[in-house]
Amino acid sequence: MIQKPSALRTGDRVALVAPAGRWDDSRLRAGVELLGSWGLEVRSPSQNDSQRYMAAEDAVRARELTEALSDDAVSAVLAVRGGYGCARLHRWIDMAELCSRSRPKIVVGFSDVSVLLGRIVQEAGRVCYHGPMVAADLPRLDEARRERFRRFLFDEPGWWDGSFSEVWRPGTGEGPLVGGCLSVLVTTLATPYEIRTDGAILFLEDVAEKPYRIDRMLTHMKHAGKLDGIRGLVLGPMLDCDDGLGPAILREIVLDVAGDLEVPIVYGLDAGHGAGNVVLPLGCRVRLDGAVGELELLEPAFETDAEKSPGAGSGFSGEDP
Repeated sequence: MIQKPSALRTGDRVALVAPAGRWDDSRLRAGVELLGSWGLEVRSPSQNDSQRYMAAEDAVRARELTEALSDDAVSAVLAVRGGYGCARLHRWIDMAELCSRSRPKIVVGFSDVSVLLGRIVQEAGRVCYHGPMVAADLPRLDEARRERFRRFLFDEPGWWDGSFSEVWRPGTGEGPLVGGCLSVLVTTLATPYEIRTDGAILFLEDVAEKPYRIDRMLTHMKHAGKLDGIRGLVLGPMLDCDDGLGPAILREIVLDVAGDLEVPIVYGLDAGHGAGNVVLPLGCRVRLDGAVGELELLEPAFETDAEKSPGAGSGFSGEDP
């Protein structure tokens, strides 16, 4: 059974964490001010001396993440930014044990944070959310996209957007949504934190990777068996990954690697690195139908009254159903 958090309400406490790269103070302040204007109580990460390209030493970043996830007074944990550093925290965190200490809460991030989101879904059995980060995205998003994120946090109508721009292989598939940044997820292969894809709709996105690198990473995932049992493949905007040649080169690569799979393959869902960064509830069941032109959310992204009853839930074990 997969667990879901409750949506936010005015006055709820939000903890900001920096499990990866160091942040820009002015951008963080702008993000904090925006969250505060939505009626939320914001707890910022402590001001620590950065270590190389990371926000702080591993022990400090792991401690602040642990405190945020285990604090019942916190209703949401929002990543400040990506960069690099989340994989270094694996040895410090038993995700299943950590999340068992408190009620489910909204956890949002993407890019390098993909590895932590995947662990929460797989090891703790909780939905989490691939979406904007406080110092990386909120200051740059336009007013309409900021409003969409606010609506997500409070579970108000109008936040979901599963539209994509191109169908590269037609078909229909259903399953729990998994995935994130391709170059980050590839690093989990052959580790205890390996992404589970059997029976799932797999979402992949990236930024500033050469086409040959996209080819290499997708081929690696195929050789590792991570494409064998998927029910559908959704590509993000793949910002600056086409070497200036347009999406046609990416289409050629993806279909060369995965075109033999009898599943729908689509491109251009505006999540992750890109202009819009729509929120994706990882662990929730979705339907991918190329004919419809939209990834459909099949269940609520937050806990409902019906799901509070014993035995309720959608379930995702990573096994092929």
